[in-house]
Amino acid sequence: MDMAKKDQMVEECYCSISSDIFKFLPKSGLPFCLYRMNPQTGTFSAATTPGKTIVSTDKKIIFKECDKDLIFIKSSDIADCRPYFCANLETVISDMAHSIPDEDMAMIIVEALKEASNKLFKDSLKKNFQHFYSTLHAAGELVHNNPDIIWYMIPLLDKQHSLTNKSISNGIIGAGICLHGREGKPDFNSFMESLIALFLCDVGMCCLPDFVLGKEFSLSVDEQKRIRNHPVSSVEVLSITQSLTNTSLRAILEHHERMDGSGYPRGVTSENISWLGKLCGAVDSFVAMTMIRPGKKCMTTVDALKALYKESYLYDPNIIYALEKVTYRE
Repeated sequence: MDMAKKDQMVEECYCSISSDIFKFLPKSGLPFCLYRMNPQTGTFSAATTPGKTIVSTDKKIIFKECDKDLIFIKSSDIADCRPYFCANLETVISDMAHSIPDEDMAMIIVEALKEASNKLFKDSLKKNFQHFYSTLHAAGELVHNNPDIIWYMIPLLDKQHSLTNKSISNGIIGAGICLHGREGKPDFNSFMESLIALFLCDVGMCCLPDFVLGKEFSLSVDEQKRIRNHPVSSVEVLSITQSLTNTSLRAILEHHERMDGSGYPRGVTSENISWLGKLCGAVDSFVAMTMIRPGKKCMTTVDALKALYKESYLYDPNIIYALEKVTYRE
């Protein structure tokens, strides 16, 4: 097929929008056009003009036509929709995920999770937890139903070190292991327990001052103690939400435990560490190794995997193998 024709076909793909989607789109200064489909001919014509206000009478007409599946956006305009879609991820996944290409949907999910995590880590956990949880639940449901979307999400991960970026990387890479690195797909509830633990295992670090988190040189003994206590802090702050299962909370507490008993906070050995705790520990270590952070040179994926294989007495080799399957794809 001629490439110009192929590109034109991609540009002319349309995604239908529901009345719930139309509700949250701005009615003034909308940077893209909404299109109306003629049900008799299947052809499309502009229903709005980019940058212009949608007047009240047109709003009512468009709203009714949305419920008849007659209002669309071009797939090439999804990038302009992204800020509105990220802020309303649950509705977008419920009403539009079937018509948005996986590559675009992956970008929307990653950005929405990043925004929700940012509020959690930088503002109030109590105030923002429910929004984060509902965003993660919606994203988790889509990924559980469509595991291959993970392959579009992993390349979008930001390697610049921050609590938010580390949380997103832990969660998405860990989700990939749960869905692609093991035999058999977990049920949705188990998958969500894993996601919660993976995304939130470092939430206790929010209690530490920025100068400690971003310190380029050696930490003092007191600073080391405070950092080593963050698994306990994470469990304490998350217990207040009363939304996490004991399985998730246990894994969060265990994510710095090591199979030989050299980890913290309790120094337990392999038989006393849950599988999910071992998963969180391996993924957390891999992400930490491969992130760009002050005073430390980041490792390549290959070097980080080699380092983890060499420390097989610390990490479950089966989990490291699954991690390799997900993160190293030629």
